[in-house]
Amino acid sequence: MTKRTSTPFSLAVGMVVYDRHYDMPATVTDFVGPFVCLTRPTGLTWRSHQGSVRPATAYERRQLRAIARLHAQRQRGIAPTPSGG
Repeated sequence: MTKRTSTPFSLAVGMVVYDRHYDMPATVTDFVGPFVCLTRPTGLTWRSHQGSVRPATAYERRQLRAIARLHAQRQRGIAPTPSGG
């Protein structure tokens, strides 16, 4: 049995992916050899092997947008509004 080294999907800069190693969604910023450079709206950046990332689901993309909004609010000094009823 041969080991499969390529991913069944293509990755592109700007694509939102889910990193299974770190259990977090992130945006692809670059490629360095077999590694994908990832970033989050908070400024956290890291590299992961292409095999540990997959395209993000709709839920994970919404999660990343929510983190971006929360981070922007905190940067401006605006407390987020509590949700609930």
